[in-house]
Amino acid sequence: MSGTGRIKSSIMKYVPEERIVLRGFLEAEGVSDIERHIVLINCERVDNLDQFVEKNDEIIVLPILKGG
Repeated sequence: MSGTGRIKSSIMKYVPEERIVLRGFLEAEGVSDIERHIVLINCERVDNLDQFVEKNDEIIVLPILKGG
């Protein structure tokens, strides 16, 4: 019996301390493969990762889960 292992998924929450481009901020925070996540800013879904986020905006990063 072969095991594939579990991939740990988690919801991440960030609050920038200055106005910054969203993609750059997430890359600096270590979020890899950003396109495989759903990104919310102040509870609204983001389609453009090259937009600016303001100081104290709440950024939530959700993994896209695939079930089998």
